[in-house]
Amino acid sequence: MSSVDRIKLLEKRYQEILSQFDFSEIYSDKHLSGVFLAKPEESYFSASRKVMIIGQETRGWREGSCKIRNGYNTDLESIVDSMNASVNFNYKEPKKSRFRQFYKKASKTLNPTSSNPKNSAVWSNQFCMSFKKKSPRKSELFPQIQELSSLLLKAQFEILKPDVVIFTVGSGRDFFIKETFKHETIKVITPRRLWHFKIGDTHCFRVNHPRWSGSYPYLNEAIDLAKKFT
Repeated sequence: MSSVDRIKLLEKRYQEILSQFDFSEIYSDKHLSGVFLAKPEESYFSASRKVMIIGQETRGWREGSCKIRNGYNTDLESIVDSMNASVNFNYKEPKKSRFRQFYKKASKTLNPTSSNPKNSAVWSNQFCMSFKKKSPRKSELFPQIQELSSLLLKAQFEILKPDVVIFTVGSGRDFFIKETFKHETIKVITPRRLWHFKIGDTHCFRVNHPRWSGSYPYLNEAIDLAKKFT
């Protein structure tokens, strides 16, 4: 399947998933951000190692411009708009964001010969929206957000077929990984810090979020281990 066909399939799947939810109900909570929809840059498809980097959730996201948030629109145009927004944002320099600094480093290190090394990994998030620019778990609408986020992540795995995924979410969120995916533990390398598991054929590593200063040895180890898999 060509890269264009995969993107179109991802768009279609997103639309099918979003159409299952009542966004007028979800956005009765005005503290929730717009919907984050991951999209790979073209270089992802030609990379020798297909990589996905998963964060926790955005610190706010397109509150004023997300058509899904503001008009409850789940048509294809609104979905493509949200997908393109994530790609375009990712082209920006990371500045002080430790997550995005790690994303750029991992993307470049794992695909040094890519046509766009710093952006060849897919950027995704465990939860597709934030609450008061933080975790959505404190929102009363969290059950719907969790279900929506899980369906979006599973669609990304199924359609984009990454070789390697790094979850930078911390051990406190392992529960949500296990609820979303059927998985096989390969090795708990360092308890609470670095967990190697598989989801289907994809090798996954769960580490702490880069904002925690003690995470860097484990983040670097995850990158080194990921080099073994294509």
